[in-house]
Amino acid sequence: MLQKLRISNYALISKTVIDFKKGFTVITGETGAGKSIIFGAIELLVGARSSNKILKDPNLKCVVEGVFSLNEQVLKQLVKMDLDIEEDLIIRREVKKNGSSRSFINDSPVKLDQLKFISQYIIEINGQHLINKMGSLNFKYGFLDSFLDKKNVLVDFNNSYLNYSKSLERQKLIVKKVDVLNEKKDFLKFQLDELSNYDFQNWDEEAIQNDYKIAANQDEINDILKKINNIYSSNNSLRDLLGDLNSQAIDLKTHLKDFTSISDRIHSIKIELEDVFHEINQNFSSLSADKKNLHELDQQLRQINFLLKKFNVTDLKSLILKRDLFNKELSELSEMDLELKEVNNLVEYNKKLCLETGNKLFKLRSQKTSIIEKKINKVLKTLSMGHANFKIEIIDNCSITEHGIDQLNLLISVNNNPMFSPLHQFSSGGELSRIALAMKYISSSFNKISTLIFDEIDSGISGKVASEVGSLLQEISSSSQVVNITHLPQVAAIAKYHLNVNKKEIAGEMESSVNYLSKDDRIQVLAKMLGGDKTGRAALNNALELLN
Repeated sequence: MLQKLRISNYALISKTVIDFKKGFTVITGETGAGKSIIFGAIELLVGARSSNKILKDPNLKCVVEGVFSLNEQVLKQLVKMDLDIEEDLIIRREVKKNGSSRSFINDSPVKLDQLKFISQYIIEINGQHLINKMGSLNFKYGFLDSFLDKKNVLVDFNNSYLNYSKSLERQKLIVKKVDVLNEKKDFLKFQLDELSNYDFQNWDEEAIQNDYKIAANQDEINDILKKINNIYSSNNSLRDLLGDLNSQAIDLKTHLKDFTSISDRIHSIKIELEDVFHEINQNFSSLSADKKNLHELDQQLRQINFLLKKFNVTDLKSLILKRDLFNKELSELSEMDLELKEVNNLVEYNKKLCLETGNKLFKLRSQKTSIIEKKINKVLKTLSMGHANFKIEIIDNCSITEHGIDQLNLLISVNNNPMFSPLHQFSSGGELSRIALAMKYISSSFNKISTLIFDEIDSGISGKVASEVGSLLQEISSSSQVVNITHLPQVAAIAKYHLNVNKKEIAGEMESSVNYLSKDDRIQVLAKMLGGDKTGRAALNNALELLN
């Protein structure tokens, strides 16, 4: 059960501590006083989305902490999660100035999912959205499955469905990839066939371009080479002049010792030039003899440019890489075909397991429907709905979903009408509230939820029915702690404990406070709930009568 709730810097609450009692507690207050703030703080504590909008002071963090008594299920989960075990279970949620939050269990930081997981074993929160949820599959199956004796069957189905879903996803991915590759298959083969007509992997594009340039300018090149040779080899050529210069320099250094280095440099220049012209003659004199056919070179360059443009690459190296990619994709197609065959077999295997475990689950669910129907209809009679008939319809349609292989509907008929309609389509809010409460009553008695929190589960009703709802909540509290936010004096009067929320201005700011009421205070509050602002003798007497 929830023993203590600490709230700081949340909405209209600067700081408060609420000690909750075992049994049935109601929370009342005028509209806008802050009743829902208590409910919101508890929701935040067990995993609701955080926001900096909840901060009373935007410069401070919000802290909500709950102290819960331990139970066997929680102890087991704490051990599995390797969390510290204390005398009590302490859950804390902190919301920072930017709206982000941190979660703690027994002062150990935990992920929000872990917090939610632990919370489900200690507290169940039923807000005003409960009625809206009654049409969802999660609500329907969650309700029915809470009565199953053999939870392992549900676990087995969930595991088989998880494996089935994973194999289906894998199958979809492979099929998509195979389809893409199959669409490209013919094109890839065509591309590869075209590339096979050219021996481009042995081509040297740079060398071919160089040979083409030489061949295209052979006459001009030969003229220049001839001129260079004449410069060096003709009469009065550079070679003769350098020879004379070198001789004169040698003679001069015999007379001028300081000229030795200059003479050596002239000699080096002469030798270097001889080497240069020798290399020119050696390497370029045979160009005309090795010249390739200009037409052949032109055709080869045209082929290269054609391939580069067609396959959208910049060089032959990239073209080779693209060809290899084509081959790889074709090879992948063969591999994908084998993988697809394997995953198809896996899907069929997992589907078979889902159908087997789903059929077991369907049989277990079917065994519980009549029992649940009788219990709910019995409770509805105590809530002045003896004319109503609650029915659970479960049909085996062999269609696999995350919930099983069956189709589940929660149905209701009223006023002894033989026609049933889906529960979530029922228009009467007051009657839906009672049906929801009846469902929670029998599920809580079966599942032994430690703490049940209700936010105006009694909306849409009044008078005698309100008293009946209060009595039912009181009965639930014999096995579970019940906290109900209510606006009905008939419900509030039945509760063992009464918390009242007040709002007043302090230092220019609105502040909400929560306090337990004494008997005399309860009379005053109930009288006000009965008569509005007029708390005359009649209202006070009615309030006193309700309490007694």
